[in-house]
Amino acid sequence: MRIGVLTSGGDAQGMNPALRAVVRRAIQRGASCSAIREGYAGLVSGEITPIGWLDVSYILHKGGTDIGTARCAEFRTLEGRRRAAENLMRAGINRLAVIGGDGSLTGADTLRREWSRHVQDLLSSGRITPEQATPSLYIVGMTGSIDNDMWGTSSTIGSDSALNRIVDAVDTLTSTASSHQRSFVVEVMGRRCGFLAAAAAVATGADFLLIPEAPVPDWRAELRQAVLAGRQQGRRKSIVLLAEGAISVTGEPITAAMVKAALEADPGWDTRVTVLGHVQRGGAPSAQDRVLSTRLGVAAVDALMAMTDGAEPLLMTTAGASVSPRPLMHCVAQTHRTGAAIAACRFDEALADRGPEMTELLDIYRRSAPTASGKPRRTIVVANLGAPAPGMNAALQTVVRLAASEGVGVLAAQEGLRGLAEGKLRRLSWHDVDGLPSQGATILGTNRWLPEADDVRLEAALAEADGLILIGGFACLTAAQRLRETLPVVIVPATISNNVPATDRSIGSDTACNVICEAVDRLKQSAVGSRDRVFMVEVMGRRCGYLAWTAGIGSGAEVVYTHEQGIFLSDLIADIAALQESFTRGKSVGIVLVADGASDAYDTHTLARIYGEESGGRFDTRVCVLGHLQQGGRPSPGDRVLASRLARVAVARVLDGESGLVGEVDGAVVVTALAGVTADALNRRPLARRVDGPGVSGLAPTEA
Repeated sequence: MRIGVLTSGGDAQGMNPALRAVVRRAIQRGASCSAIREGYAGLVSGEITPIGWLDVSYILHKGGTDIGTARCAEFRTLEGRRRAAENLMRAGINRLAVIGGDGSLTGADTLRREWSRHVQDLLSSGRITPEQATPSLYIVGMTGSIDNDMWGTSSTIGSDSALNRIVDAVDTLTSTASSHQRSFVVEVMGRRCGFLAAAAAVATGADFLLIPEAPVPDWRAELRQAVLAGRQQGRRKSIVLLAEGAISVTGEPITAAMVKAALEADPGWDTRVTVLGHVQRGGAPSAQDRVLSTRLGVAAVDALMAMTDGAEPLLMTTAGASVSPRPLMHCVAQTHRTGAAIAACRFDEALADRGPEMTELLDIYRRSAPTASGKPRRTIVVANLGAPAPGMNAALQTVVRLAASEGVGVLAAQEGLRGLAEGKLRRLSWHDVDGLPSQGATILGTNRWLPEADDVRLEAALAEADGLILIGGFACLTAAQRLRETLPVVIVPATISNNVPATDRSIGSDTACNVICEAVDRLKQSAVGSRDRVFMVEVMGRRCGYLAWTAGIGSGAEVVYTHEQGIFLSDLIADIAALQESFTRGKSVGIVLVADGASDAYDTHTLARIYGEESGGRFDTRVCVLGHLQQGGRPSPGDRVLASRLARVAVARVLDGESGLVGEVDGAVVVTALAGVTADALNRRPLARRVDGPGVSGLAPTEA
């Protein structure tokens, strides 16, 4: 069986990881693979070449697509598609993995529907032999689009990386805007989809947002009012995010020049325009895009190989970290329906089609508008617990601002529960939390201190509060169980280890994965002049292997060691032998990721000595302990958005007088009652969580 793979349409970060996964999974499953270069243009011209395991080495971290992409007018013609069919049959390919946008996926389905006609015509004209003729073409698609505009999937390949570029740019612009008391209009990509702009608005705390799905009535007046309200709260800068397809309520396009003119109608409002353009498409893919694309590629090959006569084309879609197939053309049709709804000004329909996350983002953005302080009707307390995690500040900002929109005051405990017990409380206003999402660690401070069961100081400190929100790690479960009889307690999981149960992701874990992947990228580059080297990279997580496995997928590590799997001498011997073989076949650098609590007997330095001793001189070893680098730095956009989404529900829950743990499960924000949260308390991790996905962990071991 031979599988063809192509990338088509606009490029997107993550296409290369998807390509790598398709090729390696096909080989794992006993199939061969061919690359169709330059998209449909290469399919028409016959640029089809075999591609093997080593051909996709060292592309995991690269942006764009190594096999090229191009738009092809000729493929839109019947004769162009006939030549494409001829080239596929001559190459022995009748199963096609397509990585591209809705136009590319529609083109693949058109070729599939015409396939039998092409077979007959090519046979009758003698352009193919009966042996080359195949009765069916099987298609599986993966959406490669930074716009995140495909119906039925929570994330598309490239969208997280593009969001990273946008947020980095806005964070950078914020400092110069503040210096000059200046407004910036930032135009972002997205075609007719406002996801990137909406997510960036939440991640950066933008003052105003213009997107196609939710136009603003009298947008000029509301724009000026929003900027003025921010200035009255003490803001020295204003950021307006404009999706490139933004329109008014009557459907007229809104341009950056129009927004600039509206702002400068007020004397003294100095305004600049920044159009990010193709910067959003470029650069290395984020950790999330690497992992997502790898999972999609593995699932796509499995689906292709399972297809039989009459199988309809499939699109591999995501719901959070889960991957599942949907009917391809149904997803494409629904996507086109959303575009038609926007064109017809049926905005409620269009917004509903974008899915619940888009609605959540808009709700957070709207309710985060500047709010005048007054005497609160109710009060909630917020505290951090455990180690610092990037994104804690974003959660705090959302708690304060959404509570203020309900007329509720927020008291923040300094230095965790110990500070709360000592009465170190500070009332926070809208302005106090301005600009927090981009700041690492936490302005409140945090520690691991837990109260004794009979400690009455916390009860006294919380006597006047209507609820408590704990932002932190595994220790929050213990604290919540002790305090929930006193008042409603809601947990917002924030820990880079992602070891809190009842959630697929914890705040901070995405930032940590990005740090690990970037570090491994640099280690690989450092080894260019020193061949035959294995880096033993120790990552955090203790007895929860989420970071190690997820970063292992994202970085292309050859071996990953975690406590859940254990480390056994027989495994070490097999892993070393596999590395020796791959170095003999041309490998120059290997990566071994070790969770810092993987084994009491084999710590990272011991493993490095064993690898070095048993390598027979085939390679040498170096140890890199990333340590607290994984907890520091600016939070990723993914962590900022997750923090805001979880905090939004936490505020609503605690104001309803109910306790619980707020988490994300299959892409949706859910609340689990504290009594229903089960965990492996001894090892401080969930009872079970699959982090690698079927076949994913086997894609790396012989990379060269």
